[in-house]
Amino acid sequence: MSRLRRGLLLLAAVPLALGAASSARAESPQAVAAVILAPDASLGDLLSIPSVRALAHTGGAGFVSTNVGMEEVLRRQIPAGQLPSESGETPSLTGFTLHPIPPIGSTGRAGAIERADREVRTFVSELGGGPCVVVVSPPTFTPAMIAAKDELSPVVIAKGTSCAQLLTSGPPRTITSDSTRRTGVAAEPDVPFEILTTLGRKPSLGAEIRPVDAPPPFSLLQRHLVNRRMTVPVQTAAGIYVGVAGLLAAIVLSLRRGPRWLMVFAAWMTMSVAPLAVALLAAGRLPTLSYATVVPFVVIVTIAATLLLDRLHTRSVLLVPAAIGAASLAYLAFEALFHWSGALTPFLGGSELDGGRFFGLPNVYVGLLLGASLYVAQRLSVVWGVVLIVGVAFFAGLPGTGANIGGALTLFAAAGLWVIVRCRSKLGWLKAVGIAAATGIAGMAAIFASHVYLTASPTHGTRFVEGAGRSATGIWDTIAHRLDVGFDLIARNPFALLPVVGLVVVLYVVLRPTPKIDESFREHPVWRDAILVIVLGSVVAYVANDSGAAAVGLGFGMAVGGLLYVPLREEAGNMEGP
Repeated sequence: MSRLRRGLLLLAAVPLALGAASSARAESPQAVAAVILAPDASLGDLLSIPSVRALAHTGGAGFVSTNVGMEEVLRRQIPAGQLPSESGETPSLTGFTLHPIPPIGSTGRAGAIERADREVRTFVSELGGGPCVVVVSPPTFTPAMIAAKDELSPVVIAKGTSCAQLLTSGPPRTITSDSTRRTGVAAEPDVPFEILTTLGRKPSLGAEIRPVDAPPPFSLLQRHLVNRRMTVPVQTAAGIYVGVAGLLAAIVLSLRRGPRWLMVFAAWMTMSVAPLAVALLAAGRLPTLSYATVVPFVVIVTIAATLLLDRLHTRSVLLVPAAIGAASLAYLAFEALFHWSGALTPFLGGSELDGGRFFGLPNVYVGLLLGASLYVAQRLSVVWGVVLIVGVAFFAGLPGTGANIGGALTLFAAAGLWVIVRCRSKLGWLKAVGIAAATGIAGMAAIFASHVYLTASPTHGTRFVEGAGRSATGIWDTIAHRLDVGFDLIARNPFALLPVVGLVVVLYVVLRPTPKIDESFREHPVWRDAILVIVLGSVVAYVANDSGAAAVGLGFGMAVGGLLYVPLREEAGNMEGP
């Protein structure tokens, strides 16, 4: 056969192939997404329906962290009616609303469950044989959820190549997603992501919800509810304690000559800020959360750690903050090793179940990392101090440890500031600033690269680098948004302004110290530099983190504690007494 004849045959085959492909597309089942709304239903109510329990076996049952309810989530991100896909087909978005299921113990509950089972089974069976996702969830928060400040909306989600395959009997499983990396919990955009993906769209927000071979997270919900009930009183008590400690220490230090025991007691209180913060995080790991377990645990850990490490003052007063800083860093490393599970139900800052940060270093502990790093660095040579702070910066920012971009930026800035304040006289201002800038730029470049190339699951940093970080406008918009979130936090909670304003006061005292503080600074100039860098680093933390006031809090507390502890402990040591 000649080349000409072969070419003509190929040309003739092209329209035939195109026609066959078009016919195949027309005959292929269309994709279907179904949303079944169950008013006032808990996760237990949903799983009491046999057909929904079957969906939970094929897919999974769990919670979605949201503060608006599932109906509003879907309304915001998915337009009503048909959604044309990129291929030109018109997949279906459908659903219906179940009748409310009466509470446990009600006479009509069994009949309502039987009716709901029949309706769900019939509905899913008639959806067709194409790609399918079925979501079952209450449309809004129940009055009980609102009263309990519960923002975990129950959800059952199943997906497959055919709707008929979803009703398979078996024990229910649970869910997870790359947005949360938490077993049993998905993020608010993840459900719309699954629906839009099934319907042929490419949503910009959210991640795939995956089933996990684990039971539904009822125990996690119970711990979450207890934590929501207790956390405000516990945090308020801790805040009052820290405020009283600072005021008492300032008053005692201003006295010409106070009782030795009072000076020692005030010094202990000021240096207990870091142990208290660690105890409030560690309390989230207790097997049982109640006032009877949490309060004694926090009190005992705070007192024991402070008194035990304070014994080092007999060797050097600066060994005490160094030991407390090292112990704080060690515990945060322990939390990272076990995936920050204490941050699911902590008693300082917000819970990771609230949806702000589902994994990694919580913003409220950025200040603890900053203060602890400088507490330790002041006992090292300049080079090793910088190495330590840079290492902690990578710990804060790498996706496998802290995954906190703002925290990394804060620590890299602190490393640069440490170079400037410690070496400006030897290196000169220009060289010191150049080294500091190079440290920060190179460090952040490595952090951003790690979020792109060293993790299979996208993080906040990954989305920034691949999205807003590609343009100056996007970077500016991100900074403006983070500052706006910080302002909103202060507007909703004016007490959050106290550490922000307090930083200005502490900075003034560091630059224009009182006689007793100035005496301790002259005796330990490295300690003055450490407090100064903690204050300036806290300013960076406010700008670098969206919840800036929260990120500043512990930095401010550790700066005040360090500022007052050293002169108080030395004054007490110079006095006679037991």
